Amino acid sequence: MDEHSWLWLSLSLPLLGIALERLLPGRGFGQVMLLIRWFGEQLANKVNRSTNGPKQQRLAGAIALLTVLTPLALGIALFNQLNPLSALLDALLLLCLLQWQAPMHSFHRITLLLNKQLHQQARGILRPWVLRDCDGLSAVGVAKASAEMLLLRLAANWFGVIFWFMLGGIVPALIYRIISELHLAWNPKLSQYRQFGNSASRFYQALSWLPFQLLALIICVYGKLSRNKAALSQGFRWPYSASGKLISVSASSLQSELGGPRHYQQQKVEQARFGPAKQYPEAAELDRLALKLNMSALLFLLILSPIYLVRVIYL
Repeated sequence: MDEHSWLWLSLSLPLLGIALERLLPGRGFGQVMLLIRWFGEQLANKVNRSTNGPKQQRLAGAIALLTVLTPLALGIALFNQLNPLSALLDALLLLCLLQWQAPMHSFHRITLLLNKQLHQQARGILRPWVLRDCDGLSAVGVAKASAEMLLLRLAANWFGVIFWFMLGGIVPALIYRIISELHLAWNPKLSQYRQFGNSASRFYQALSWLPFQLLALIICVYGKLSRNKAALSQGFRWPYSASGKLISVSASSLQSELGGPRHYQQQKVEQARFGPAKQYPEAAELDRLALKLNMSALLFLLILSPIYLVRVIYL
């Protein structure tokens, strides 16, 4: 294979993988990553002992994170060095790392059920996607929670993966996606993982900060710019400010209230409210959020494409 053909394959195959993940029907290949979460949960059951002190639990969590992360990342890196068609492997892995179809499909089903006043059925679809207790959610609560779910899931499992792939290749994207799944598996919002999940949560927040910031800036252009820019500065009111910026600017763009208190393991946790008070998202606002995220995905790719081209051609 000559140099020109190799360059064309290196550029086109991963982008084809990105396109296929968006276009293929069904719940997408991103469901494969649920195996990582399942393995993380099984590992935690063995090493996360409630009898240990906080320091021992944090240490166990850090070691567990490295146990899952290191062999997978090293294995892919070494295989890519030896594989003459590494671009094909990148494309196949991206199909598994990216997750757009599944949360978007569930979101559209929830919206459809809310339109039919069937919020209890909508609540059942939402439940697997969130950590919060869903049993007491009203129709308004389901609408707000589904909007936040879609925003944060796509930010982590699509925009974040794309960001790290464009900047560094498949290995950083894989590391980020694994950490994202382990962050969900060992989320410190759940009492049994408050200490054990500390390392995964910190790494996730550090690696998510830049892609979340970029996505928040893109969402900022939809709607009144001055109002959306002011909303960006309110992200600090959320426990993780980068997620807070996304929720705040989306609430401002949609002119609907997002955020507010929620329950975890039957314990109420106060959270900030964003957007106009008591103007709750309805079907039209939920549809607009899905449309804005689709448009944002295109802008996100366009912004990062020059970096990707430079990395593939010159590095």
